[in-house]
Amino acid sequence: MRFPEGVQYLRFMQTWIRWTWMGLAMGWGFLAQAQVREGEWTLATFNVRYDNPSDPLKWSERRDEVSQIIGFYDIVGLQEALPHQVQDVADRLPWMSHVGVGRDADGGGEACPIFYHHGKWELLHHETLWLASDWKTPGTVGWSADLPRIVTVAWFHHVETGKRVRVYNTHWSHVSSEAREASARLIASLDAVHGADATAVLGDFNEEAGAPGRDVLEDAGFTDTYDNVRARCRKAFPSYTTFQPEGSSGGPKIDAIYVKGLQTEWTCVDEVIKKEVFISDHLPVHAVVSWAPVRE
Repeated sequence: MRFPEGVQYLRFMQTWIRWTWMGLAMGWGFLAQAQVREGEWTLATFNVRYDNPSDPLKWSERRDEVSQIIGFYDIVGLQEALPHQVQDVADRLPWMSHVGVGRDADGGGEACPIFYHHGKWELLHHETLWLASDWKTPGTVGWSADLPRIVTVAWFHHVETGKRVRVYNTHWSHVSSEAREASARLIASLDAVHGADATAVLGDFNEEAGAPGRDVLEDAGFTDTYDNVRARCRKAFPSYTTFQPEGSSGGPKIDAIYVKGLQTEWTCVDEVIKKEVFISDHLPVHAVVSWAPVRE
């Protein structure tokens, strides 16, 4: 094979590497989906860690592995994703689309995007809301939080079954229990006025199960896939670990998937290590779900 010279050669190799990587990622994704039985589909939540140059593994060194994980699942909520990180993931997953804007007033900054397999799911509607009393004003800081917090909401039509699911993806305040509880009440109130066959709340809640905010979700009829599940990969697992693998023992479980109108068949976390550290300071949490039977 005769290669082009100079700059053309470099461009050729860059294109070849990208398409080769995409082919591998799609193959891995299909392999993962092969483990899902007929009638089941997948949800995941993943705090990908904002691009911080001082981290032990820089974004440029981990973005391929982060994207591979996201590409395994049907619908995935990300947290802490800066605009260029969202674009990097999108570039690597051509079979997925995404919605959501950043938390700043101009739509920049950290986002909570929802990625979805557009061959399986049709987007019906989406919006980004701020976790505050004035929840439609971009950039608003709510309650006693110290910076803007958001929830991305999207409605999807399942092509195979015709059913609809509403998905919330959020990242709650890390400093204020009051703000977390109020955020939960806002999400619960929004869910109460919109109909769907099922609902999922994905997120980094910055608090563990049994805390006031997460109790509000359960009181609103949501169940944590970690608790209400047919099978779990192991008895217990954390979700916040720092980048260090040692953190996977006994760390807090602050990332979760809550569902309503769905049965959870399986849940676990993905532990991917590169250069002796995890690819984020949070582990991605995933769940295999099925539509709950309609009660007569």
